[in-house]
Amino acid sequence: MKKLLVLLVIVSACSKETVTTSNCAIEATVRDLTGLDGCGFVFELNDGTRLEPQILMYCGTMPLAPEITNDPLYNFQFVDGKRVKISYEQVEGASICMVGPRVKITCLTELSVPETNY
Repeated sequence: MKKLLVLLVIVSACSKETVTTSNCAIEATVRDLTGLDGCGFVFELNDGTRLEPQILMYCGTMPLAPEITNDPLYNFQFVDGKRVKISYEQVEGASICMVGPRVKITCLTELSVPETNY
């Protein structure tokens, strides 16, 4: 029994901490930071935190269908100022941009923009 307890302590101590949010519960704004060295589009949360999305690249082969890859960014059109709701998992890895944590977007929905009458 003691061996099992020691093993569980070791395994839990070695597990990586991940930050995960619930499905599409966080409002964010798409920001275009291409003017900053090594940056592109990021998601800016309402509190000002910027998240660098992990964007999967496909080299030389056709990408798999979004149903297979489970990639919410597959057909997403990045437009500066677009409002969205997201959920994410923090991922490890270096970034040239360095404006915020790197994240894997796990859910994304676009928020509708209210129409204005002119």
